[in-house]
Amino acid sequence: MKRYGVLLIIWAGGLLPVVIATTMYFTGIGVPEGRTQHGEMIAGSMQAGEIGLSVMTEAPKWQVVLAKGAGCEPCDTFEAGIENFHAALGRERDRVVVRAEGQLPEANQRAIWVVDPLGNVVLKFAPETNPTLILNDLKKLLKLSKVG
Repeated sequence: MKRYGVLLIIWAGGLLPVVIATTMYFTGIGVPEGRTQHGEMIAGSMQAGEIGLSVMTEAPKWQVVLAKGAGCEPCDTFEAGIENFHAALGRERDRVVVRAEGQLPEANQRAIWVVDPLGNVVLKFAPETNPTLILNDLKKLLKLSKVG
C-alpha cells in the first residue's frame, strides 16, 4: 500500500495543475484583469484610412501619428519633442515613423495613434500621456512583432 501512495502523490502532482488550468479557462476564476499597455487598445481590425489617417505607401513601417486639434497645447508639446521621441527608440527607430497630421475628422483629433505596418490601428493615446509610457508600449509591440 505504501508504494501506491507514492504513485498517487506523483500522479496528483502532475494532474492537479491541469485541473486548475482547465477550471480557470472555462470559469474565468483567477484570471488576472490587469493589462500592461498604457494606451487604449483598439479592438478589431480598424484600418488607418477609416479614421482619416494617411497611409504610407512606400516601405511599410510602424507609425506613431499625432492627430493635432486646434488649440491643443499637449499636442504642441508632443510635436516639439517628436525628434527626441524618435531618437529614444534606439536601434528600433528604423522600423518606426513618427509624424504629425492635422487634417482629420474632429472625432479623431487630439490623439496619438499607433499604426502597424499593415495599416491597422493598434493603440490610441491621449496627447497628455507621458511620452515615456507611449515609448514603453511601442517598444513592447516592436519586440513582439515580426512585421515591419
